Amino acid sequence: MSKQEESVLFCARKCIADGTGEKGSEAALGQAHQEIAAVLNERGVYTEALNHAKEATVLNPNDSFAYDDMATALIGLRRFDEAANAAQQAIRLSDGKYGWMHFHLGSAYFSQENWLFALQSYEKAAELNPEEAASAYNVALCHSKLRHWGDAVRWYREYLKRNPAADDKAQVLETIRVLSQ
Repeated sequence: MSKQEESVLFCARKCIADGTGEKGSEAALGQAHQEIAAVLNERGVYTEALNHAKEATVLNPNDSFAYDDMATALIGLRRFDEAANAAQQAIRLSDGKYGWMHFHLGSAYFSQENWLFALQSYEKAAELNPEEAASAYNVALCHSKLRHWGDAVRWYREYLKRNPAADDKAQVLETIRVLSQ
């Protein structure tokens, strides 16, 4: 994976160097900045990722992936209000079809302790990607924060159904037992 990331960075930076100032290069330059932002987010280099994501949105204001990368960087920088705005824009531009974008919006709301909005976002992420376990777990957490014990139990079970070999299986089963009493 690291070699692939290095290749992406090399090619994207070359595209930026060669394409800057060239007529009609905006779309390619925007894509290059977006790809750099994605790699830097994976590496936890959030300030630079944010800079590249912003540049990508300037060059291509309809790039939902660039806004999602911006949201990811802003979450990493603990700028949750801005992250929620960027995630909402990503969802709007993508017509809401990507579960991970809803997940990122849920993460911004969760960090703001806005349990109801986080719940809605994580539920949508879980619906759009029915095999993915993290969104189901986070739905359960939100229900717990809202004191919806029965719903929390149902979603913890869904989490274990999606991830039967979960490292935290014993802890989740204990949580289910306690909440079911």
